[in-house]
Amino acid sequence: MKKTRAAWSAERLEQWRLIRASGESRYIWSHGVLRWGGFMFCFSMALHQYSRYGDLFSSEGNLPFRLIFGAAIWVFVGYLYGRSQWRRNEREFAEQTRRV
Repeated sequence: MKKTRAAWSAERLEQWRLIRASGESRYIWSHGVLRWGGFMFCFSMALHQYSRYGDLFSSEGNLPFRLIFGAAIWVFVGYLYGRSQWRRNEREFAEQTRRV
């Protein structure tokens, strides 16, 4: 079993207790899909648009397809990221509370 990176502070433990109370699904969708996946979608679309077409707001090519495809990909990847973060935090929380 892996060791945690560092001991959690009392504030961090309390913060995770509050997040846990909201539920796993809410955490995955808000932290994984909306925050991380949303940021990555915007960043990757802007980078692709600029590098390929020289303008962030160019409608050349098949823009609607790229937007829908990119959104679908980043929702899926964001969900996986959020779920992995939830599991890692749960594992570390269990280890931290066992020590206390």
